[in-house]
Amino acid sequence: MNEFKLAIVLSDEALAAALARAVAKEYRYIRVCTGEWDEADFTIRDSFLGSPAPVWEIVDRALAASGKTFSFTRRPGSCPVTAFTSGGGGRGVSTCAALYSAIASREGSRNVLQIGFDPYVSPCRTENGMLLLRKVLGGNVLPFKPACEKAEEGFYYPAQGAANNLFFELDAEQAAFFLQTAEDSEEWDEIVLDVPRGYPHWREVLSMCETCVVVSSRSDSLRHADDAAYEELVLLAERRREDELSQRLLRIEPPEDASLQAAYPDLLGPLGCEVKALAEQLELC
Repeated sequence: MNEFKLAIVLSDEALAAALARAVAKEYRYIRVCTGEWDEADFTIRDSFLGSPAPVWEIVDRALAASGKTFSFTRRPGSCPVTAFTSGGGGRGVSTCAALYSAIASREGSRNVLQIGFDPYVSPCRTENGMLLLRKVLGGNVLPFKPACEKAEEGFYYPAQGAANNLFFELDAEQAAFFLQTAEDSEEWDEIVLDVPRGYPHWREVLSMCETCVVVSSRSDSLRHADDAAYEELVLLAERRREDELSQRLLRIEPPEDASLQAAYPDLLGPLGCEVKALAEQLELC
């Protein structure tokens, strides 16, 4: 992520300290300090602060005044993140993500964390339903695995105790913070994302990934939406290259006889073979 450095220099030192605490709490990717800071991208002074305003308004004005682009680009060399998406529902995105996670964890002997951004999930351990997100978004780096379930196929996924998916409710900044914290835990060899087009922060999350796979429908009536999604990702990838970061874009088209049921991915079925070929291709890239 591109870090933003913010200094706060006010005549009221107590106000400066309170504002710094509020910014640090609400904006995980802003480094903030009170007092003069030579490396600061912007400094909030009495003349800039003016009348009292909400923290988000102050930060928005500071970012705009700095002229610095504030993005969520992940650092090079970090734990790879592979995302599956499409132009709409019913393409088999969740199934492809589950198959890829299973292949990467079983045949690739990797510790794989899979995260879905669908609105709803199947509840599992109620007692751990919000443990992971609460601690991570609270600023704690903690072992992830105790707060995850392990699928029969070998990969892990966050435990949740309700049908409403907490990840669907994350904004872009929270999602970026979660991914960085997952990397910092050093428990995962790869993170796999299932990102439906309906997730509100679709562009931002996919721009954080090293690899994006668009699952395309064979139906002419649906395929145009998949084409549009792919072209949008091409534009995002071009912006990443401007930051000297590369992103791989691939497409996969499930066979007509493939089962698209995510709950029971068949590694040896037609779609399993397609995803395995994709995994092998990524290994060679």
